[in-house]
Formats: sequence, C-alpha cells, structure tokens
Amino acid sequence: NVFTAFNILYFVIAIILIFIDIKNNEGFSNLFFLLLVITNTLIGIFQEIKSKITVDKLKILSSPHATVIRNGEQIEINVEDIVLDDIIVFKSGKQICADSIILEGNIEVNEALLTGEADSIAKTTGGELLSGSFMTSGTCIAKVERVGKDCYINKMSNDAKKYTKPRSELLSSLRKIIVTISILIIPVVVLYTLSHVSFKSFDTTNFGYWLNDFWEAINRKTGDTSSVLSAVCYIVLAMIPAGLFLLTSIALFVGVIRLAKRNTLVQELYCIEMLARVDMLCLDKTGTLTDGTMKVSDVIELTKKGDYTIKEIIGSMMNSFEEKNPTSEALISYFNTNTVLKAEMIIPFSSKRKFSAVTFNGLGSYIIGAPDFVIQDNYEAIKETVSNLSNQGKRVIVLGHVSSKIKDDMLPKNVKAVALIALEDHIREDAPSTISFFKQNGVDVKVISGDNPETVSKIAERVGILEASRYINLNGMTDDEVRKIVFDYTVFGRVTPGQKKVIVEELKRQGRTVAMTGDGVNDIPALKEADCSIAMASGSEAARYVSHLVLMDSNFASMPRVVMEGRRVINNVQKTSALYLTKNLFSFLMAVMYIIIGFLAVKKNWLNTEFPFRSENLILIESIILGIASTILAVQPNDDIVRGKFLNNILRRILPNALTVLLFQILLFTVQGFRAGSVFPRLYDESNVYRTISSLITTMIMLYVLYDECKPFNKFRIGVFALTCTLIFGMIMIPVTRGFIKLDFTAFGDTEWLLLIIMFLLISPFRRFVNRIFDKTEKTKFIQNMRTNDNNQ
Repeated sequence: NVFTAFNILYFVIAIILIFIDIKNNEGFSNLFFLLLVITNTLIGIFQEIKSKITVDKLKILSSPHATVIRNGEQIEINVEDIVLDDIIVFKSGKQICADSIILEGNIEVNEALLTGEADSIAKTTGGELLSGSFMTSGTCIAKVERVGKDCYINKMSNDAKKYTKPRSELLSSLRKIIVTISILIIPVVVLYTLSHVSFKSFDTTNFGYWLNDFWEAINRKTGDTSSVLSAVCYIVLAMIPAGLFLLTSIALFVGVIRLAKRNTLVQELYCIEMLARVDMLCLDKTGTLTDGTMKVSDVIELTKKGDYTIKEIIGSMMNSFEEKNPTSEALISYFNTNTVLKAEMIIPFSSKRKFSAVTFNGLGSYIIGAPDFVIQDNYEAIKETVSNLSNQGKRVIVLGHVSSKIKDDMLPKNVKAVALIALEDHIREDAPSTISFFKQNGVDVKVISGDNPETVSKIAERVGILEASRYINLNGMTDDEVRKIVFDYTVFGRVTPGQKKVIVEELKRQGRTVAMTGDGVNDIPALKEADCSIAMASGSEAARYVSHLVLMDSNFASMPRVVMEGRRVINNVQKTSALYLTKNLFSFLMAVMYIIIGFLAVKKNWLNTEFPFRSENLILIESIILGIASTILAVQPNDDIVRGKFLNNILRRILPNALTVLLFQILLFTVQGFRAGSVFPRLYDESNVYRTISSLITTMIMLYVLYDECKPFNKFRIGVFALTCTLIFGMIMIPVTRGFIKLDFTAFGDTEWLLLIIMFLLISPFRRFVNRIFDKTEKTKFIQNMRTNDNNQ
C-alpha cells in the first residue's frame, strides 16, 4: 500500500513542487493532494489488516492438522510442525501430509492428486505413503521419511501446489487502464514541455541551436521554467487514477469481511468477482446437493438364514468394523449395533472391492455391497427389484451370505441374496432454493459425479435442476468423446477426475465462465481448472487447499451470498470507475489541447497557454466527489445482474463526460480571447478568474456524472448525492475554504457572472447532445452486427 509506483511518483512530484514554492515564496496549498494520498494509503492498510485478522480466524479452523505420537501421547499439531521421524496416525478421510513408511496397519489410499488415477491402492506394513495421496479406508501408524521440499508432491510441483493468476476481468481491465495511462503520461509531459519552454527559438534549419536554447531555458533561474514544471506536475497528478485500485481493493476487502462473518473463507480476493460473472455451475452431488449422509428407506427380506434376524446380523457386522463411512452410518442409524454374533474375520469396505464382509463363528460369511457385483450368479432374480428402486433415485445394496470363509479378499461364488436395502441420499434442505436462485439468474447447472448417473439424475430432478433427465455414463469414454457431448447432457455419472477436468476445460473453451464445487480429492483437477472453485469445509483438506472459496459451514446456500457480494463489487466499481476515469480522460484531453495551443501560439503573452488547473483547483472533485462520494458508493448494496464487459461499460460512460468537459474548456478558452480580451477583459488578463470559472464548470459537470452514477435513486443514493452537493456548496461559500481551494470571486464583474451562469445552464443540453451522438453510433453498430450475423447464418 505504501511502496506503489504511483505513490513514489506522487512524492517525487511533491518534492518538485516544494522546491518551486520555496523559490517563488509561495505557500504549500498545492500539496493538498498528499493528504489524499496518505489518507487513501492508511485506509488501504486498515482494510487489509482488518480483513487479515478476520480471515486468519477462519483459516485457523480450516488449516490442516495431523495426529502424531510424541512422548507416548497422541496430540494434534499443524501440518507445518511435522518433523522427520515423527510417528503419525493416519485415519480414513485424511490427506497424507508427509512422505511416510507404514509401521502398523492395513489401509487403502487414493493417489489421484499425484497420478490422476481414481482407484484406491492397498498399502500394508512397510508400504510407502506419498504426500498428497488421500486415505480412503483403514487406519495406520506411519513414520515420517521426508518433509517440506523433499516430499514427493513438492518435487513433482503438482498443479495443486501451484499458484495460478486469478482469472479476473476486473483486475485485467484495471491493469490495462493503468498501463495505458502510464504510457500516455510520458509523451504528454515531453510535448507539453517542448510547446511551452523554448518554442520561440525553434528553427528547423538549426536544430542544434534550438536544443541549446531549450537546455538554457530549463536551467534558467528566471522566466517561466518553474511554471511550466509546475504545470507538468499538475498534468501528471490529474491523469493518475491511483485511487481507483485502492477503491477496488476496499470494495473487495469489505466483501471478504462480510463473507467471513457468514462463514465463507475467501482465499483469492478476485474470486468474489468471478463467481458473480459465472454462467455455468458444475456441481458434485455429494456434499453439494446432498450433505453426504444417507438413510435407509426400504428393507426387502428375500430369504431367512438361520435363527438370526436381519437387524441382528447387520448390527453385529457394523459393530465389527472400526472405520465408518456414510453407508455404514446409515445402517447403524437404522439397525443399531449389537454383539449377538462374534466376528471371526473382517474385510472392511473399499471402493476397489465394492463390498465389505464379516465371517461369524459357525455361520459362514455375510457380505454387503453392490447387488450386481456381490450376487453375480443369481443377479437376474433380483434385477427387476433393484432396477425399480434405482429408478426412484435410491442406492441399493444387498446383504448376501455364503457358508464358507472369504479367502484373500476375493469374493466367493454362489453368494445368496438375503435382503435388499435401499438407501437415500439426504438432500440439503437449502439445495432447491439455491438451484432456483442460479436458474433465475441465467446460470446453467451441470452435475458431475462419480456415482450412478441414473441415481444422480433423480436427485438432480428433486432439487429442480432443468433437464436433469438428460444423463450419461462416462465409464470407458475417451477425453475426445467426452468433449463432443459436454453440451448434450446435464448429468454426468461415473466420471473420473481427468474427465471432470476435461468437461470444465471444454466449457471454458466454448466461452463459458465456469464455477466448480467439490469436496473430494477426485474433484481437485477440475477445481484447479475452473474460473471459480468452491470447496466444502467438511471435504478433503486437499480440496480446501486448492479452492478459491471455502464454505466453512459446508452450506451450499452460502453461494448466493457470494454472488451478491461479487455483483456489489463489480457494479459499484464500474460506477466509481466512471468518476475517476472521467477526470483522468478529460485531464489527458485538456493536456493535448494545451499542447496544440502551445505549438500554435505566435506569442506566449497573446493567450494564456498554461494548463489551467493546479492541484487546489481540483480539490472539490478529488476530495468530495472522488474521495467521499465514490467510496460510499463503492460499499453500497447492489445486486443487479452483471452485464457486458467491464472495459466496454466504462468507456461508454466516460467518453461523453470527458468530451463534455473538453468542449466547455475549448468554449471558455475561445471566449477568453474573444476580440483580444475586449469583451471579457478580466477573464483575459487575470489567470485566477479564468481558473475559477474553469474549475467551477468542471466541478459542475462532474456533479452531473455523479448524478448519473447514482441512478436508479434510492434513499441511500439520494443521501450520498445530497451530501456531496452540500459539501461542495459549503466549501464554495465559506471564505476560508474558498481561499484554500483558490476560488477567486473578487475580480468578477457582471460579464463574468453572466458567463458562468450561461455555461452552467448549457451543461445539461451539451451532455444530452453528446450522449445522443454516442447512442446513435451504438445503435448503428448494433444494427450492422445484427445484419452481419444474419448474413453469416
């Protein structure tokens, strides 16, 4: 906030003006701009510190932790505090945070973050765990082998650990504006100096003589060198939109704080804007549409085995498993746990096996898993029932029985179906209203899931997603095949991590702005690719790490609030940018005007060819309209839908206003020299009178600009505009402040007052005239574009 390019330029200009003021025995009122610069800098620092304190509180809740054994006790520490040879306890659902060797336990890990392969890999004692992989089942104790930069994931420089520049139209547009103005300042300064320092001695036949005279003029202690140098400084000050970046940052910081209070962690400042621009939302089912929990809705008993009920069998099985998952928790909730049967051998569930099993003493083995996988030989007998339940959007598992033990984790043949159990995903209560919000705001929704597409489709229909019946199974499809059907379907099932990324890539390639939600490690490739990525705090640490936004309460209903904050930022920055850039553009145009006048003047004393504004002449605009009014407008509520491109919207608003200022300055300059000053002698002879009228007319035009930017009026904007007018009128009327801003009415005669009143009355019709020209031009371009499109079609 302090050491910015523009701040350095400001202080250099201040030093130059101080030397000039000392030389000319003048006061330092023209250094008022430093007060604005310092105030803006302090506001920026304050906002960042306030945002950081608020965000850090959330990051403490979001930061990854590890369970280590130190001094014989298990303790929780931050991942950054892990050291070599630490003994870590890894449980299902945790990300491996350091390269380790398993000392005890049998587990399964997902290395999708490292390899892109979604299949779980079994690991036993002595097996290597790579940082970045993700525990899918089991518990183990491991010893840390490598940390920090030596870890496998850091050596790979995996995409999930790379910083990607924010895809922000607002940021890129502001940078283009700043770069353009910075480039324009150099030729303007050079040309203005050339046109006002040594024009009289210019001789095209003797360039060396002219150059020598120019150098002498620069070093001359008397003459107009100091006034030219002052004017150059004022031109640069008027052209710099330094407050614009600050105002944008303030608007974003306010958004960060507001969202933090609503349990939304913003990890990338400009992602607030990107979500407001999104026109395609890609959702994962689990954790987004559903809360990740399930409940048993139907139990269909097919055969009775022995003297034990289904409740006793499944309760004993659930009591035997150490690790829990959403399916087992739903079964426990419905059947409870018990110790009626004693387990002899246990096989926990894994996504690779697609079943879990328990062998009970003297009773054989009971198996729970996917019906088409467990009941391979006798599946036809239950296929219709399974299909009917699946068509209702339910997940069906089967309880099977075989009289033998299960060997080598291999599923035996001739498993008999004992019961079918139908499970329902618990849909978030707020999911339908959130989907409705995006639907009403023109955002298309696609569901991308690793689950059965038919089941996902039914859930999508229940929450109100349009065309949810258009679903497809991507199992076995190539990337090229996926790209071809991206826009043909709404629900995609059995999707791999790589395919999720391909879908997002193709949507972006077709010009869509894509947001992606996810909570698992398999969502990471797509989250990194999306324009805006949103993770649930209840999801994996890796997904939270790479996402732009983290919903700390894992509440999908928080997303509309983020959109509203983004709209507030974009719309308000567009309004305030129009004020700032109007001043910068008319300052540039006026500088060009006075460069031309300087080169065309036959005598220096024939006309006043100096740039008319000093820093104090713009205090009304800088401090009240840009300083107070624009800052208040930047933080106001604004939920209007974002339309068009930022740069196009801004240029359309500032060009007519800047041209209006230029036209009035040309008119005033012409009137000033009318009949060599015989009609307006004071205006011709006294620069203070000219500057006073010029400053008041420009301030009045900027008030008209503020009036336009306050539309449509509400109580808040009426208050802002009324406050601005009151402050400006007060500063003009009070003698002390009027002297401070160098408004001199003492030399005004009747003709000057009449001229000022007439010009005030002409501002409104002039602006309407200029705007009408731009409206006609835009209408003509629109018609031409329509005709071109029709011809192309």
